Amino acid sequence: MGEDSSMAAGTILVVVATEAERPDRHDIEVLVCGVGKTGAATSTALRLASGGVDAVISFGVAGAYPESGMHIGDVIIATETAVVDEGLDDGAHFVPFHKPGMEVPGASWLATDSELARCLGCTPSEGFSIHLGRLATVSVCAGSTRLALERAAMGAAAEGMEGAAVAIAAARHGVRFIELRGISNYCGPREGGVFDLELAVRNAAEVLANIGSDRLTVS
Repeated sequence: MGEDSSMAAGTILVVVATEAERPDRHDIEVLVCGVGKTGAATSTALRLASGGVDAVISFGVAGAYPESGMHIGDVIIATETAVVDEGLDDGAHFVPFHKPGMEVPGASWLATDSELARCLGCTPSEGFSIHLGRLATVSVCAGSTRLALERAAMGAAAEGMEGAAVAIAAARHGVRFIELRGISNYCGPREGGVFDLELAVRNAAEVLANIGSDRLTVS
């Protein structure tokens, strides 16, 4: 696919939680924000305040929910992202905050940029599948079947720990946003479960390569 002129207006900022999730590329700007919503929101907002960024990509790994149809090493491009675990958990079930005056920033599903999603998914990949779907953002990963199923019931296919926080910062600055993650594990009980961060990052980086250089161009 040739260059799309509508995508050539600025620099891409790729936000990752850890050095282990840094894509193996030297032609893009990468911000390592630390794990979780707080570091993701503050680090992204500070960088965007300096200007010069036209799009932000929250990049890294995610856990897939039961019956999502995804496998370890698959890649998900978020169509929507939201904070899903701010509320009350009594041990039996989770109740999100919905009371007036107790609104949680990012708790409603926020649509990602469809043009960025199209560009990332423009080239078929061999050896793994690329999925489109809702990506939940959490502070506490789902380590039980009950929690994984509850979150899946919200319409999410997988969960990460930074995406919606990065999305909020991007929205406040009027910058386009997308979330791209490789599936490193399945949500639910972890004992004996597979966790392959290296494969997840490598495959997600292959998809990221569909957006070329540090400019908004399609390779």
